[in-house]
Amino acid sequence: MSRWLRRIAYGLAGVISLLVLAVAALYGITSSHLRHRYSLPGIPVPPATDSSGLARGKHLVEVIGKCSVCHGEDYGGKVMVDDPMFGRLAGRNLTRGRGGIGDYSAADWERAIRHGIAKDGRPLVFMPSEAYTVLSDAELAAVVGYLRTRPPVDREMPPPRVGPIARALYLGGNFPLLPVKVIDHDATRRAPVPGISVEYGEYLATVGGCRSCHGSDLAGTGDPAAPDLTRSRLAAWTEADFFRSLRQGQRPDGSVIDPEKMPWLRSGQMTDDEIRAVWLYIRSLPGGQTT
Repeated sequence: MSRWLRRIAYGLAGVISLLVLAVAALYGITSSHLRHRYSLPGIPVPPATDSSGLARGKHLVEVIGKCSVCHGEDYGGKVMVDDPMFGRLAGRNLTRGRGGIGDYSAADWERAIRHGIAKDGRPLVFMPSEAYTVLSDAELAAVVGYLRTRPPVDREMPPPRVGPIARALYLGGNFPLLPVKVIDHDATRRAPVPGISVEYGEYLATVGGCRSCHGSDLAGTGDPAAPDLTRSRLAAWTEADFFRSLRQGQRPDGSVIDPEKMPWLRSGQMTDDEIRAVWLYIRSLPGGQTT
């Protein structure tokens, strides 16, 4: 009997040792990524100050980019997730108030938005720069110009904390913890001409963060909350159905779309031409499940 107990004890000790080694490796690799400092210089794009540029910036920030989802309605910061196992994700205070980023230069803004890199060179956690990296200079100027007009909010946000689940998902390629790692930092950025076109629809779908949830090809990720948006699933949908889903949060079968999972209350504020452009784009995709 004692021999079997010893075997069980040795087996458990082996399993525990493997788990300790796995956790140590998990934290070692991800911590090195989180501590890395990037020396990308950043392009000092002057922020827009004219009325048309600020109006465009307001539309990009509030409707297309939906920045308030992470940074709060007053852009003073917001805690999105605070879980011991997953971690704490908090959108920063983007205003000039205490705890904000009023000391950011034009180059700092460009580096943060397009590249996911903070003023001190560290990678920004869960900042969707993989979506915003396609912004042209004019569009970026509009975004920064509008954000700099927001009233100062005095709110100091807690620093991010990355738990074991988020770390494991990140290493497995299933969570965009550090977008800086997947961005082409040398890419040429030129926004297509606004209009009802596949090209402009692709641009809006990218900046709007559709790929962040629905997969890089919009064919879904296997998560029911982020389904396939291509013809594979929406073959029977019409343009009117697509409009209804974004403007009223309702599918063709009458079921309701949860605004907490799909921010249609924001997306529905796109212009008719913008929605038609996005519709043209997703109808142009070949479909097929993302792997």
